Amino acid sequence: MIADIGLPDRETRMMILKNKTEQKGVPVPEEALWYIADSIKTNIRELEGALNRIIISSKLSNNPISLEETKKILSHATQEPRRFTSFKKVIKVVSEFYDLNEKELIDRSRRKEVVHPRQVAMYLLREDLKNSFPFIGEKLGKKDHTTVIHACKKIVQELKNNSLLEEELRIIREKMYSG
Repeated sequence: MIADIGLPDRETRMMILKNKTEQKGVPVPEEALWYIADSIKTNIRELEGALNRIIISSKLSNNPISLEETKKILSHATQEPRRFTSFKKVIKVVSEFYDLNEKELIDRSRRKEVVHPRQVAMYLLREDLKNSFPFIGEKLGKKDHTTVIHACKKIVQELKNNSLLEEELRIIREKMYSG
């Protein structure tokens, strides 16, 4: 059986937003919710993401949520160009950046020159492409998913103290998402 799950209609998007605000216990004016529902039509995850951005922004600025504030916050999100990449592109760009052969990155090698770039690739595949830990492990040297979890945590920790790694990731992402 095949079920056609189309995009949620306006009323459904509004109902989802109202449910989320009730769950979070955050008062959001109805006109702001309608604005979000009318602005984000693609999928529920993006709809929730937009609502979360507005709630967080409100908490950080210590201002109540208003229609004007919602429009301002969402204008940044809707102006961002959609950025897409693929598994192959991540592997290609990370390999080129660290001057490795793509095969080296995917193989089971434990050489230090390969381990860090592989961890970066695992981190990017998880963070940017939202691939599952088992999928990433399977594709990068038939590693166990716990190895991928460790790699991602290691990169997150390293990012806290290493501005060079931050810059490396910025450059890699720039290349990943460009043409």
